[in-house]
Amino acid sequence: MPRSARSSADAISARLRDLELLTKGPAWALTRSAPWVIAVLQASFTRTRPQVPLEEFHADVDSFLEELRRQDPGLGGGANGKAFGDEWTRRQFLTRRNQSGQIVYEATEPAARVLAFLDSLSSERSTLNGSRLGTLLGDVEKLANETNPDQSARLEALEEEIEERQQLIQDISTGEFDGLLEDDEAVEAAGNILDLAASLPADYKKMRDRIEELVGGLRNQIIEESLTKGATMAQVLEADKRLRESPEGRTFRSFTAFLEDPQQQVRFRSAIGEVLSRQFADDLSPDDRETLKNLVAELRQQHSQIQRIYGKLSESLNTYVQSDDFRQSVRLRQVLREAEQAIRSLPYERERPGLVPGPVLYNAGFESLSMVKLFDPDEFAAPPRLADPIAFTDSNRVRSPRTGKAKPQVVRAAMAGAATLADAWQQLPPEEQHINTIRALLSEALHAGAEFSRGAWDGLDFEQIDGSTRRAYLPVVTLAKDSDD
Repeated sequence: MPRSARSSADAISARLRDLELLTKGPAWALTRSAPWVIAVLQASFTRTRPQVPLEEFHADVDSFLEELRRQDPGLGGGANGKAFGDEWTRRQFLTRRNQSGQIVYEATEPAARVLAFLDSLSSERSTLNGSRLGTLLGDVEKLANETNPDQSARLEALEEEIEERQQLIQDISTGEFDGLLEDDEAVEAAGNILDLAASLPADYKKMRDRIEELVGGLRNQIIEESLTKGATMAQVLEADKRLRESPEGRTFRSFTAFLEDPQQQVRFRSAIGEVLSRQFADDLSPDDRETLKNLVAELRQQHSQIQRIYGKLSESLNTYVQSDDFRQSVRLRQVLREAEQAIRSLPYERERPGLVPGPVLYNAGFESLSMVKLFDPDEFAAPPRLADPIAFTDSNRVRSPRTGKAKPQVVRAAMAGAATLADAWQQLPPEEQHINTIRALLSEALHAGAEFSRGAWDGLDFEQIDGSTRRAYLPVVTLAKDSDD
């Protein structure tokens, strides 16, 4: 097979494995849901409304179902908003969170990505416009310059950019070029910004979910295993390192650096304020204007949620590692391990039958104070003497009757010179004609390559341990000629 075909087949197989895993997740299940389910989720959870209180969401779904069931009475099988909320939570379309003491619904990270994707498919806005092409060209040129090891080439590119800026300043100063975008182009540029910002909430949700999984996994591991403080902290740091090196972790670090730079925040907020004050902003939808207005505040809120989870993780670990319960559990596990090792080190002794323990005649427990009475020695009457125990001797020990084992040398001697298994049975001594010998004859004949014919049967009579006679029916077995070797 050519190398190109083999590499293509490997790529297809790898992609197929990824898709098979995807089909088992909530994102794929959401795409296969009824259109009205997707419509409810898209209408309920928007950029400006990422969370909905529990009772309010149930009421909204009930109102929507009431309107739809006027046209289709059997829609949803008669379930209400609470039932659908529970089902969508179980299918991981939604999640319930405690937000400031109130239970709210929120779209999960896979559901948020699917809803955004389906929204882009149904939207009339083009994903390819001049603003996006300009952004693409600028990002490619910036990447090429910043990764160029030739310092002279980088300096030349910066000088060309300075010349372009100076020419633009001159054209604007002379009035030859005003540099303003048309309203349509400005709206496209604003939509491009909103599309770039739309993926950030999903990334934050994924980061938050993975941190919560990390916290839960570490708690279970600490409880189930005996870990020292050093091992516990090592696992925490290793798991946190893997998380921060993930794509979501890099996004989190980048935005953390942005939040920690007050100058960038001031520039960003002032720029958003100027954009919303322009005339073209009236052509944006109310949701888009609200999204731009609250963009930094929303990302800051999601960032604070992750920081709170990290804080809870730190507090939990600090409390558990320093608590008396942890130290006692470590000591208890250590004592148990020492006891197990001591038991394993004991020499092996075969169990010996002993006498049956006698009944406990003393140590009666008191149920109340009324059971306690004064003892008068004159009223004491000696109990009658107990009968002597039964004496057993060796003659009383009798073994239970059992069938003896087959003797291999007797079996081989009977099979020597015999044509069939029935002939070999007749050559056996009467005391050896029992069920275990029949099993030994069949096993020996099978290993010797004998021929088993199921067209005819032989009856072999044998005596049981109770003295009764039974007959075993076997297929006619013709012994091999070399069976006597």
